[in-house]
Amino acid sequence: MNVLVAGAGKTGIATANRLCGWGEAVTLTDSKSIDKIDKGNLEQLNEKVKLEADGYENVIGIDFDMVVTSPGIPWDSELLTSFRGRDIPVVSEVELAFRNLEGDWIAVTGTNGKSTTTLMVGEMLKAAGIPSVVCGNIGNPVIGEETLFQSKKLVVAELSSFQLEGVESFAPKVAAILNITPDHLDRHYDMKNYREIKSRIFQKQGAGDYCVLNYDDRTAASLADEVPSKVFWFSIKKSLKDGFCIKSGDIVLMAGGEETRIGASSEMKLLGRANLENGLAASSIAYCAGASLDALRKVLFSFEGLPHRMELVGEIDSVRYINDSKATNVNASIKGLAGIDNSLFVILGGRDKNGDFLLLSELIKEKRATAILVGEATAKIFRFFAGYDKVFKVGSLEEAVEFAFLKATPGSSVVLSPACASFDMFRNFEERGEAFRQIVANFSGRRKGGGVNA
Repeated sequence: MNVLVAGAGKTGIATANRLCGWGEAVTLTDSKSIDKIDKGNLEQLNEKVKLEADGYENVIGIDFDMVVTSPGIPWDSELLTSFRGRDIPVVSEVELAFRNLEGDWIAVTGTNGKSTTTLMVGEMLKAAGIPSVVCGNIGNPVIGEETLFQSKKLVVAELSSFQLEGVESFAPKVAAILNITPDHLDRHYDMKNYREIKSRIFQKQGAGDYCVLNYDDRTAASLADEVPSKVFWFSIKKSLKDGFCIKSGDIVLMAGGEETRIGASSEMKLLGRANLENGLAASSIAYCAGASLDALRKVLFSFEGLPHRMELVGEIDSVRYINDSKATNVNASIKGLAGIDNSLFVILGGRDKNGDFLLLSELIKEKRATAILVGEATAKIFRFFAGYDKVFKVGSLEEAVEFAFLKATPGSSVVLSPACASFDMFRNFEERGEAFRQIVANFSGRRKGGGVNA
């Protein structure tokens, strides 16, 4: 079979190598020139793979038997539409992996919280003694996980909307949609299309499978009537008849009219309402996959989370500094900030993703929090705070931290919650979060007046 792999990033390289190992004739293409492609990735490419870089002119007219696309290439790009227009199958790497793996799948998607939830599920399954591999959008492509092709293990995959665009027969044993809020609309155009793409995670499931949905998220919950499998709910707002929810501050499982207490939500090490949601989601998913309640408890109250996601990076003079650099859209910021009730300083801004900052500004005003604006989106965000007396503009992330450092009083929280992409000043959200962490560390030991504590 003659196969084209589109995109020479981590996913494309792993896909090309896997296909080559299966004996297929593989061509790998990328719009970038060879010198712009990551050298570390290219060094791992099987020498039998034909590389066509610097544009798609040399591949776009060839009658390949199949095209496997990487998530970074839009589904409506000229490259992919040209092949589909000639009835040449175009699938995602996830679809290819699903067709060729024997084990069952757990698939987790959502606008926010995917990585934390997926990792928690993996830890819960591990604690329950269920062999599994965590992979996908979390950083290691499913197709590249050798252990999955050597033995039958449960696949625990974080999936983005970009990956779900190219699935056809994909049918996980447990699917989960954590939430659906505006994001990536520059690629998906509108919420109707975005919702439909997310729903592909469950569309081919059977009656014996499970779909975990967030009762509190209006768009995710609206999908329940379309689910062909068994719906399993979680909620931090409503006392459910069946599912994981909160009662009097406790995390409980409601099943068949019976209530089982898991533990106090306050005992979780993860910070914020968003992480409470993630914890309930992970518990629901792992429970549907067969994990014991003891395994859920063990992980739920010991898991410390991922970097850059409501991560406590320091405490200076009884002021907590929290890194939520992964909050790259408005809804992610709202979820992270909603659970903080003490005096609050919020560092906002970056590169605008066409976000609507109205609800976020209203939450900040309601909390009488201080908003510190930085980055390209400063002028736009500032308009949403018209007339508010606790909003300030600064020129850099360091100035933002220094402003909060000088103004915050004991018991306050300073949260980097940008609600924007990082690309105006940083390569990615990780670099932005690491910069925040280092700036906070630099301020540790300083007096408010600028000196150093003896």
